[in-house]
Amino acid sequence: MKLKKEFDKLPGDLQVHALMLISICKEISSLSKKKINEEIVTACAVLHDTKNNEEDHAKSGAEYAKKVLIKLRYSKKDRERIYDAILHHTNKSKTKDFSVACFYDADILCRFYPLGILRAWEHNKVHHPERDWRKLFKKVSIKKNLKGYEKHMKSKLQLKESKKLLDLKSSEHIASYGFLRELLRWRS
Repeated sequence: MKLKKEFDKLPGDLQVHALMLISICKEISSLSKKKINEEIVTACAVLHDTKNNEEDHAKSGAEYAKKVLIKLRYSKKDRERIYDAILHHTNKSKTKDFSVACFYDADILCRFYPLGILRAWEHNKVHHPERDWRKLFKKVSIKKNLKGYEKHMKSKLQLKESKKLLDLKSSEHIASYGFLRELLRWRS
């Protein structure tokens, strides 16, 4: 666990996010004949949002990751792969690198898992308190809007295995919004 120290620095929601990304990458890989490079995926997952409170968090996160990876003696080739993956994780540019494509797609797919949905809503409520989240949630949680969101996000996925995984998670995604609706009802 080369990155345990960096993982321990993350707030709880980002620890959950990192672990989910690693797990989702493994799920994508299991649907493929290709294997992920777990060291690359783990480094991307743990380091990509370390600077998410900064204006250009992808760039500052990539620069931070570069320093950490040098200290941990990652090869120059692996440092470059991880740096580029983190630098471009907000726009998810097309890549032929299977591990990086898995990471990009996992970052999107994370939004369709129950913990990912809850994490995203809690994160947005904390970082954007000026928005009326109950009103937005009611609009988003309508089944036809959820299906439209899935279709939109599916178009952003790079790998056919990721698209298949999203199809498999669709009913779980819709059910998760039902649980979140109940949670909000209980909190009011």
